Amino acid sequence: MNRANKISSGGRNEKVADWLVNRLLPNDQIINVGPFVSMDHVYPIVQQGQEPKPYRGQHAHPHRGIVTFSYLLSGSLQHVDSRGHHCTADSGGALWMKAGNGIIHDERLSPDFQRKGGIFHALQFWINLPAVNKLEEPEFKALFSYDFPELELPDNAGVLRVVLGSCGVCQSPVKTFSGEFIYHLRLNPKSAFAYTPKRDIEYAVLIPADEVHVNGRVTGRSHLLAFINNEPTIHLYNPGIVSSDAFIFGGNECLEPIVAAGPFVMNSRKDIAQAYADFFAGRYGELKIDKPFQNQL
Repeated sequence: MNRANKISSGGRNEKVADWLVNRLLPNDQIINVGPFVSMDHVYPIVQQGQEPKPYRGQHAHPHRGIVTFSYLLSGSLQHVDSRGHHCTADSGGALWMKAGNGIIHDERLSPDFQRKGGIFHALQFWINLPAVNKLEEPEFKALFSYDFPELELPDNAGVLRVVLGSCGVCQSPVKTFSGEFIYHLRLNPKSAFAYTPKRDIEYAVLIPADEVHVNGRVTGRSHLLAFINNEPTIHLYNPGIVSSDAFIFGGNECLEPIVAAGPFVMNSRKDIAQAYADFFAGRYGELKIDKPFQNQL
């Protein structure tokens, strides 16, 4: 990342499938935060209960060279891919997919959620794979809310959930490649927490909704604050009268070239050209949509 002390971003609106999202990363000032090369905040949307339309795979798309990670704040999301994985993640859960040498996938609101209705709210990350892992076979894992370990914060300040990586004795069950971590903090009203990051990593704070003071700076409403020069401590304070969410994420600095084009993130333009060539040659497999979705890992 280049290279002020703090970089603040309010993001920009993008259309992803049927959703309007706030693309917080990359932005005009930051290409990546450690291995995180993209982050979309899916705005809270109200799903009115209705009979779901037949699924035709209309938003299916390929990936290569990255991990995709969808984390659900509320709602229910269904995954299908060209390697035969079908699964649903619900509120507090996640969908993790290592694209590796190429895969086609799709994510949509689950049929049950469409029927019942409710609020859908999520974060979607792309995590760059090291060159040595970019051409490995794809992998997939669905996570449920109870899979993520949690720590009680001091002074009844709230809870820290270890979504990726580790914190103290708590270890997320999700595989990592570049020291990547995501912590989901739920801060109680009028409560504070101080976090001391590890040295020599890149990291940022996301406040998706209600305002939180981050090192004295009022941050919120889908805003990203990146810390560049390893501030010794991140101070978080919730001044409100309801609990507030905050995310701290980051990882090791990426020392390899990052070349992104469409759904592929590789190390050179030649690698990108090969990714497209392999996709159009049908080497990523075929999405099977002729059978019902089910939780099949």
